[in-house]
Amino acid sequence: MVKVNIESLYSKIFYSALVAIGVTDVKGNYVIVNPTWCELLGYSMDESVHLNIKDVTPREDWDDSIINFDYLIAEEARSIRKQRRYQRKDGTTFWADLHASSIYDDNDFAIGLLGVFVNIDKQVMAEQIQRELYLSLEQLNQELSIANTGLNKLARQDALTGLYNRRVLDEIMQKESSRSQRTKRGFGVAIADLDNFKHINDTYGHECGDKVLKEVSKLFLKGIRITDSVGRWGGEEFLFIFTETTCQGAMIVIDRIRESVEEANILCSESSLNITITIGLSFRGGGEGEEDMLSEADLALYEGKQTGKNKVVCYQEICSDKK
Repeated sequence: MVKVNIESLYSKIFYSALVAIGVTDVKGNYVIVNPTWCELLGYSMDESVHLNIKDVTPREDWDDSIINFDYLIAEEARSIRKQRRYQRKDGTTFWADLHASSIYDDNDFAIGLLGVFVNIDKQVMAEQIQRELYLSLEQLNQELSIANTGLNKLARQDALTGLYNRRVLDEIMQKESSRSQRTKRGFGVAIADLDNFKHINDTYGHECGDKVLKEVSKLFLKGIRITDSVGRWGGEEFLFIFTETTCQGAMIVIDRIRESVEEANILCSESSLNITITIGLSFRGGGEGEEDMLSEADLALYEGKQTGKNKVVCYQEICSDKK
């Protein structure tokens, strides 16, 4: 049996190891390093014994490095493992996976530190790139989500007033019609038109006209129930859809809205404008055909315009009067 020289074996392992090995005293001065350590850090073995751990640590990492070193030397822990940066002789840095442990004498007092590390710079850089890509994708997804929300909002809202646009009103009409036929409960449709709006535009300008449209839109939203809908139908016309209601109930709500507009004072071009609206209403009691409701509401609106404006006219009442 061949007798092995343990010290010689340890020496060969130390100098042949593919991992970097460095030993310091209790002050952090290097006592011995192996060739891999020299290769990674760019120092010769002769140079290494004149170095302190600070010399191979980036300045901004000194505090953290000293804390860990003192932690081990003070025997608060036997070993630690962490990722840390090393600084080469030429000033460049790299990331390493470090295993550091205290070295003890025969009386179990710490006399130095053993550091074993491997270069993981490529791994850390890859992880950093991956994190940055992930964050970029997250930000892009957020921006796309915001953009989609904005697009959906634009697709559903009138750009000037913020009310529903005509496309959305058509969808609501179809849904409400189906619901009414299914539940046999009534609903109403009303078209409101601003009186003498052309005169406002011609006298005070289109900017003032736009302000009027926006202000009355606020009054419309404030006046309807949460279950009702209102949108800009076109120009100075607005469409109201009243769900789950009676003809009398719809008339009460819409006339209250008309009064709120009449009572409002809209300041424009240093003038206080008194605006009125005329409204035509059509009602179905549920289960009846709704195809002609918009035409009926429009006819009722026309009747209101011809008979003095600033009023609510119900198509069904016109028909009853004529009979």
